[in-house]
Amino acid sequence: MLNIDTIKEQVGCNHPATEAQIKICNLKLKQNNLPEIPDEYVGLLKICNGFSNEDALVFGADVKNHNWYKDIADFNIAYFHNGKADWLILGESDFFLFVYASQQQKYFIVDRDTLEENFSDADFMPAVNYILRIE
Repeated sequence: MLNIDTIKEQVGCNHPATEAQIKICNLKLKQNNLPEIPDEYVGLLKICNGFSNEDALVFGADVKNHNWYKDIADFNIAYFHNGKADWLILGESDFFLFVYASQQQKYFIVDRDTLEENFSDADFMPAVNYILRIE
């Protein structure tokens, strides 16, 4: 497993998220009946508010008008337009979604089209590495 500094050297990394950005993002998620950002992911956001590697992304909190990074809340609100989802999508690539299942408190990599588990019950950092295609 790679550490954050190694990942930052290999892929694009946004500036760290502020407490205010994280609170705004969680408020938007809560207002739309979506799960809040898990604590482990909040720790990552405080180091880097989103990662990008070609067409693979790990989303950031309260990201505004940025070509290389997407906002967790905006993406999930659009994806689950009717709200009340147990999942929080934390990232995407051309084939997969990086998902946090809030009820189970587990991370998954799922097929983007079928939503079938490809890499289930993943540990957090290996899932980040997988979605960003870092070996």
